[in-house]
Amino acid sequence: MNVETNPNWFSDFVEELGLPSSAVFQGYVLYNDEQDGFLAFNQHGGEQRIHYVSPSAWGHRYPYIQLASDAVHSLIEPTEIQALFLIGKRFMAFPV
Repeated sequence: MNVETNPNWFSDFVEELGLPSSAVFQGYVLYNDEQDGFLAFNQHGGEQRIHYVSPSAWGHRYPYIQLASDAVHSLIEPTEIQALFLIGKRFMAFPV
């Protein structure tokens, strides 16, 4: 799907995932299969530490896919970008 020529790309994307139109995009999170968790940061003594959490709602959220992509390239461990949605009172993450 070419997002530059399709102004309705996001609603099309939500529909392709089979999500209800009430789904609210929350940002992008990074998932590590080996850790079975989502990337999160913890400030400890003025130093930022990386750790992995579950569920997806606790993961660090990137507002733009480019920021998430840059973060993936800066990490040593392999991670996958996932789009995070709020559906009702539940969070769901889908690979992009």
